Amino acid sequence: MKKLFLLLFVLGAGLTTQAQNSDNSAQDWSVSNEDYTDLYAMATEIGKRTDKVIANGNIISIVKDNGTTSFQRKRDKTVAVEFYTFILGTSNGKSIELNKGQTEKVLEKFKVVLTKVKASLDVDSTKDIDDILNTL
Repeated sequence: MKKLFLLLFVLGAGLTTQAQNSDNSAQDWSVSNEDYTDLYAMATEIGKRTDKVIANGNIISIVKDNGTTSFQRKRDKTVAVEFYTFILGTSNGKSIELNKGQTEKVLEKFKVVLTKVKASLDVDSTKDIDDILNTL
């Protein structure tokens, strides 16, 4: 009986620890989620002005001469709290699930590119926009 009680105690403690880790993990990712939301809004605005940027269904895509690079936010429904995974994809079929550091790097890169595209649109120079997107 003591062994059964000890086993149940250890299993219960393990589940509690796992739930706490999931909650901390979700808090760590909340900044990336907010940054993605802001980036998506910027991409939507730019997408209305050029066909080189597309924001559709939680995917931000940048169209270049040599293909498309996409950044996706996907809800992880296996976790009880609101948690997202981020995926970088290309038009040639590559799809890479990103860790926290990689997600921050991709968020920053997309933000820089979209900011440059937006500035170029404000100046109304299509060639400059194409040059920026092609060097992505």
